[in-house]
Amino acid sequence: MKKSLLVGMLVFSLAALLVVGGTMAWFTDNATVTNLFTAGTVEIQVNEYDFEDIVDWNPGDTTDKDVSVISNGSKQTYVRVMLTPVWYDGENEADGVNAENVELILAEDWGDNWVESEGWYYYKEILEKDDETELLLDAVYLKGEDTGNEYQGLTLRIEVEADAVQASNGAFKDAWGLDELPDGVEEWADGEEASAEV
Repeated sequence: MKKSLLVGMLVFSLAALLVVGGTMAWFTDNATVTNLFTAGTVEIQVNEYDFEDIVDWNPGDTTDKDVSVISNGSKQTYVRVMLTPVWYDGENEADGVNAENVELILAEDWGDNWVESEGWYYYKEILEKDDETELLLDAVYLKGEDTGNEYQGLTLRIEVEADAVQASNGAFKDAWGLDELPDGVEEWADGEEASAEV
């Protein structure tokens, strides 16, 4: 009786071992992947070619004032610029005068590289990283015949507002509120841009 009980317990133990061993013997594997999506950048700077403020400016003077834009971001970029001359009395905009006596002299070939639309100058080409536009502004002329004593002691500021937006996916529509780019501006084509850097 003891022998059959012992044999029965041995058979039961072996069966239990096979069940446990069987569940642990399955082939298994596990894998984890992390995908990085690093956003590109749109960064620009206005290049004024080391311009220094002018003191004792005279009616009739023409002064060099070069302006271009450099793209420092990783994205292909559209650029536009607005040039606004404004007279100031100290830190405040001057009352009773306007800037009609100021002529902004654009670069000789600006029309080959820029398109004007509603006061904005749009660069015709899409900029890549480290690209620089051709010159837009070349000089500023203070018209002598239109500049009376009311301008004495005032300061002219040329306000250069430069905007940039990614060229891809029609971003200019939302960013700039346009239905389409002005005629002559390069159109971005799907798949044109290199895949995002990671």
